[in-house]
Amino acid sequence: MFNARHQQGVALVSVLLIVAILLAVASRLLASHNLVINAHQNTFEQNQALQYALGAETLARQALYQDFNTTGQDIDHNGEIWAQQTMPFELDEGGYLEAQLIDRQGCFNLNRLAGSEADVATEQLKRMAQNLGVNPQTADAWRDWVDADLEISGFGAEDSDYLINQPPYRTPNQPVVDVSELSLLQNVDREQLALLLPHVCLLPVTESSLNINTVNVQSLAALDESFSISQIEPIVAADRAYQSVAEFVQAFPDFTPAEASLKVTSEYFLLHAQAQVGSSSVTLQSLLFRDPNSGVVTVLRRDFGKLFRSNLDIVTEEI
Repeated sequence: MFNARHQQGVALVSVLLIVAILLAVASRLLASHNLVINAHQNTFEQNQALQYALGAETLARQALYQDFNTTGQDIDHNGEIWAQQTMPFELDEGGYLEAQLIDRQGCFNLNRLAGSEADVATEQLKRMAQNLGVNPQTADAWRDWVDADLEISGFGAEDSDYLINQPPYRTPNQPVVDVSELSLLQNVDREQLALLLPHVCLLPVTESSLNINTVNVQSLAALDESFSISQIEPIVAADRAYQSVAEFVQAFPDFTPAEASLKVTSEYFLLHAQAQVGSSSVTLQSLLFRDPNSGVVTVLRRDFGKLFRSNLDIVTEEI
């Protein structure tokens, strides 16, 4: 009798143990299945967000090409459709898409310090730095960063100065593609960079002009030592759509010294877009070049690592 009951107890324990093991295996399989589903869902959402961001890039190219063929190839200004602020688009998958298209010939091209007019460009960058309260020696340091030689310019720095850092590094000695390289310069701190960055940019050319219809205050003021910020601010604050540089100079004769550095058209534009689908987000920054002869728009560079900051100015009414 005792043996029979003992055997029954052992059998019951074995059954319960088997059931527990099966339940653990089933739970593990279910958890793995959910992980696979979530991974596929995240991958799908990420891909959808990427495609929407690339779609914004295609739309920007079409807008610039249409502007060239309809509004005209002889003038670009911030009143045109491509430059208008747009509200974020709601997406069917749940999320939004927001994009900004900015004229890149309204800011100071830092790669000019690597070109044939490096002396002039360096003095202009020094004036901008002084107007912003930034150490003007930054201009010498940047010139040495991008020029082709290893000779120190003014208060600049070359390889011998950077090789003693930890970790050591060298100057590129050529035009660069990202303004983040400013942070590698000697004796340049984060506060000064924050003052300078909104007014400068990098184009893939060492010789470029500023579009008087889109130029920012600091870039225009830097062109000549006779210009003042107070003189330029009301000009830039107003809506500008000058048909030619001669028209602008006729209206403001004091700017005659900068006439050769100005134009009323643009070839380089920057698209910054962000797409949010579900819990996935993609940001895209694309540098676009519009051929001044054909109007064809080409993507020169894409960057998926730039933080997106909306430039929407939404006015709300107080109740």
